[in-house]
Amino acid sequence: MKKLTLLILGLALLVYVLIGGAVMMALESTNESDTKTVTRATFTDFVAAKTCVSSAELETFVRAVITAYDQGIIATNQTDSASLWDYGNSVFFAMTAVTTIGYGNQSPATSGGRAFIVVFALIGIPFCAVFLSGIGDKIAGLTKSFQDRKFSKNHDVAEHRLKALIVPLTGFILLVFIPAGIFTATEDWSYAESLYYCVITLTTIGFGDYVIGTEEVDFRIGYRLLTLIWIVLGLAYIASLISQAQAEYTKIAEKADSKIEKKTGSKVKVDEEEKKPGNIEL
Repeated sequence: MKKLTLLILGLALLVYVLIGGAVMMALESTNESDTKTVTRATFTDFVAAKTCVSSAELETFVRAVITAYDQGIIATNQTDSASLWDYGNSVFFAMTAVTTIGYGNQSPATSGGRAFIVVFALIGIPFCAVFLSGIGDKIAGLTKSFQDRKFSKNHDVAEHRLKALIVPLTGFILLVFIPAGIFTATEDWSYAESLYYCVITLTTIGFGDYVIGTEEVDFRIGYRLLTLIWIVLGLAYIASLISQAQAEYTKIAEKADSKIEKKTGSKVKVDEEEKKPGNIEL
């Protein structure tokens, strides 16, 4: 893929995701605000009540809390969760949709939002896959040029093995280990939890048990933007590694099949020789 084509695809994908974020914000932010208002009122009424609470009142309170929590909302007279549907978070959600990460901590609660994201994802997922494939090809090209370059005339085997180790290790340091340290510093996570988040995100598993930016930070917009860039580069890199590993597994499987075919073929030949006239066993 040509650099210009890749650049155009990247810009088009960026515009697509920005538009998707704007639409999701328009569809979901009002509902989020209304849910917060209702939840806060329910909490206030519950706390203000001085008489014994009936089972029906308690059930109403619990249902309101569960409904809000399912939408990622905490709203009381003392606590207010960060908005999930401001523009920054909406764009982040749109990106997790087209990259198929799908954390699950954030999902549309309106029928309009659900209908839109279905169409948006069906168009955006293959679009994003083509772009990530192009990025992966560029990374693979850089990797191959490094591996093909000879740094010494001797010890070719040792040098090849060393480079085969350096390339993925460098990628992991830049795209997993260093970002994990940044997430440890900005989120309330241990380094092990941050590593777990990085790997689960970049492999598009996206369980949703750990998601960045759920708490308010001073540089939230820039933080989310840098995270989106990290996700794009990381997804392309990890996808290229997985593709290489898949190719190696395929080679191993093909070699195994070849050996089995040879053994089976030899056995069939022997059996055919034994069945020929004049080769009758007494």
